[in-house]
Amino acid sequence: MRSLSRTQFLSVLGLRSGAFDALQHAGHVALAFGTPIPATPGRYFDLDLVAMALAMGLGQSVGRQISTIIALGFFNEWVSAVGRADADRTRNYFFALGLFGDPKRPDEIWVTNGTIEQITSDLRDASSVIAVNITDILARLRAKAHDAGIDLSQPFFYPPDHERFSQIITEFEKEREARVARLRESKKNLREYQTLMSLKNIKAVARLRGEQNQPTG
Repeated sequence: MRSLSRTQFLSVLGLRSGAFDALQHAGHVALAFGTPIPATPGRYFDLDLVAMALAMGLGQSVGRQISTIIALGFFNEWVSAVGRADADRTRNYFFALGLFGDPKRPDEIWVTNGTIEQITSDLRDASSVIAVNITDILARLRAKAHDAGIDLSQPFFYPPDHERFSQIITEFEKEREARVARLRESKKNLREYQTLMSLKNIKAVARLRGEQNQPTG
């Protein structure tokens, strides 16, 4: 993972500083490893770009609150798609939502990732499916970074069958706790974060639950 300054981070996202601050104030920022704030103030990971791009993309379909919940709470699921997309650039990998019940107010949302065949199988009973092409997101971020003079050619993350995948996630669990602790400096921000992460009608599909623990909560 590459470290980026705030200026580089916002340049690749195509956001002005004030617009990003407004998103943060509204509780609509999702970064890597399931937290809304960076590891160090003013420093971001390249993987944070993917988190924001995913949340912003999903927000067009399910609204910013739900998209933020999903990008924060299901980091393990979407980063699996990121790792697979970087390891195999000959296929498209997706992060997808299956809406069950009324698509406008679903009773449940199921989350999955994989190839188009895998997500179609996982969500075959859904009333509506929203799929985000992770392969395309990575390509777009790299293109924007290249235009800004930033090299993002290296893989964003390891595929889930690589030994470093679980190791890095475990290592960053402690950092995640430290980031959440920083939220306690603002009771409002902490309360909003806890509310976002407490919704229980969003879950990973059974296929993924057997592969890894859900990161929600």
